[in-house]
Amino acid sequence: MSTSWVNWGRNQRCRPMSVCSPSTVDELAATVKSAAEAGRRVKPVGAGHSFTAIAATDGVQLRLDKLSGIVAAEPQSGLVTLFAGTCLRDVPGLLAPYGLAMENLGDIDAQTIAGAVSTGTHGTGLRYGGIAAQIRALSLVLADGSVVD
Repeated sequence: MSTSWVNWGRNQRCRPMSVCSPSTVDELAATVKSAAEAGRRVKPVGAGHSFTAIAATDGVQLRLDKLSGIVAAEPQSGLVTLFAGTCLRDVPGLLAPYGLAMENLGDIDAQTIAGAVSTGTHGTGLRYGGIAAQIRALSLVLADGSVVD
């Protein structure tokens, strides 16, 4: 059964064949692998904040809101691992108990970390890079369901 989806700006619409909301990396990997085996395109949607058709699909739409929060935090090094579906608006509160903060965030905080990185979201100031410049490592689920770091 197909459902209708519209982005934040209401200028992009689609009818995904299915919508999946995995709550673990294993579920995410299995969903991606199954879709690939069936020849279906997989698109993560995040917060749907992009004004482009980046999240539009007639295949499998991945909603990553259940993959949210801190995976690990190392206050001494300042390194934090966040799930891809973590909204930027939640990051300051998640980091505060560790005495940490992002170097720079923009004024729009609806995006997920994965969405902000994949669309080139940035904060302000000449001496600061985009959100992606704050990444030291990441894990990716490949089309075959494997996870690489």
